[in-house]
Amino acid sequence: MCRFLMTALLCLANLSVCAAAGFLSTQGRAFIDSEGRQVLLHGMAVISKNRATNYQPWQSAEDFARMKQWGMNCIRLGISWDAVEPEMAQFDEAFLKKLDGWIALAAEHDLYVFLDMHQDLYGVKFDNGAPLWATLDDNLPHPKRSGIWSDGYALSPAIQRSFDNFWANAPCADGVGVQDHFATAWRHVANRYKNNTTVIGYDLLNEPNIGSGNLDAQLAITGALAKAWKAKFPEQALDDIALMQAWLTPHGRSQIMDLMRDMEIYKPMVDDAASIFVKFEREQMVPMFQRVRDAIRTVDNEHIIMLETSMSANMGIPTGVDVVRDENGKPDTRQAYAPHGYDIVVDTPDRPNPSLERLGLIFTRHAKTAQRMDVPVLIGEWGAYGNISAAIVPGARHLTGLMETHLMSDTYWEYGRYVTDPDCVYREILQRPYPQRVAGKLRSYKTDYETLTFECTWKEDGTITAPTMIYVPARFNLNNRKLALTPKGTTYTLEPVTQSADDVYITIPPTGKKSKRSFTIQ
Repeated sequence: MCRFLMTALLCLANLSVCAAAGFLSTQGRAFIDSEGRQVLLHGMAVISKNRATNYQPWQSAEDFARMKQWGMNCIRLGISWDAVEPEMAQFDEAFLKKLDGWIALAAEHDLYVFLDMHQDLYGVKFDNGAPLWATLDDNLPHPKRSGIWSDGYALSPAIQRSFDNFWANAPCADGVGVQDHFATAWRHVANRYKNNTTVIGYDLLNEPNIGSGNLDAQLAITGALAKAWKAKFPEQALDDIALMQAWLTPHGRSQIMDLMRDMEIYKPMVDDAASIFVKFEREQMVPMFQRVRDAIRTVDNEHIIMLETSMSANMGIPTGVDVVRDENGKPDTRQAYAPHGYDIVVDTPDRPNPSLERLGLIFTRHAKTAQRMDVPVLIGEWGAYGNISAAIVPGARHLTGLMETHLMSDTYWEYGRYVTDPDCVYREILQRPYPQRVAGKLRSYKTDYETLTFECTWKEDGTITAPTMIYVPARFNLNNRKLALTPKGTTYTLEPVTQSADDVYITIPPTGKKSKRSFTIQ
């Protein structure tokens, strides 16, 4: 009772911070709240892949409160098709009621939610995702996993066939296409949350995979690598088959990743491999997105459709993802681009040593794709640092700097127990300052982690009456800093995020006219 009362009092004291009553929408490349302000989303993934516990996350109300204190306003809440529809055409009401509870808990802590239909290695027969009845693997073999978990996409004929049948919309036991069933499951979820303003959108499928196209793709990548290597070092030949075999061993993979630090080798490699993935995305992935979008829109026209890429774009390979369209052939007015951003060292022992140049290529290409589609971009996954040494910090700072440069929203993978450790070496990049809501158009913002300085500029819209809100963590120690707001003579207030911490929102009332504005911490 006391916790609920405290939350209510905080909301009454700071109505503009609490979740807005209306739906979050999109306008061009920006997320927009119900009061017309541009919103940057920043948060973490919360997910359970454990079928034995009915996919219930381990996090508690304390963890949700911690995310709010850290300035976060969004959760990528994982669900799976198996959780929603474990038996054909039988939706699990017990799971959905528990999902209601997680969403309500997010609302209590002023956190938006977007639902992530998660899969890894297609489905629960191999890892998590699709239910058994929707796993059409034609009884092909599934080798025991070795090495990195994601190698299963390239090594398992059963996983590849399951994806092939999914993309082909092959019939399930009832004669209905497996993709049609998937779209119906999404419609069921959307119908449940169509009036819920805490839920902002639907991430249609986590990391869609090319299926049996993996073999051609791997050959294209290794062939392009060998070609790029030969162009730079003509006296040293590399065999593409040997490269592929080496890639599947820890030592060989480490050596190849080191070769690919040279952007004269890496960039031609990913560009030469693009045609296979672009064709897959345009001809199979985007039509699936369109099918699911159409099913959702029969019951829900308010929530944002979030579109991922195939896994290839995570490493900087150009993507063929495109917008989904309405019944008149025009782009759906509520959609966003939600790719992932990982250097190729993720999930390997080389994780503490990412390539800053590769990261630059990946995020620049994501930004260009969002510009082509004219939609906001939300990096749905990045990081995955786990319990790691301080060696990760320079790369992590660089990555968040890229998201700042491109004005990207983000959700970190994931809220693991290690992030609550007081000695978590990368806490600073999770709990960082950023303009959460802007009464106009955000132009730029930047954090310097060494000097603890911050700057933000925006073009204010004279018609918006709600304030600009900038989150600043306690470690910036604002009592001993110089804060500057332009135009001169305008005012701001510092409002506590919670009653138990010194993290604050800088609340900046609008001037009532169009103007260029800036806020700095020196």
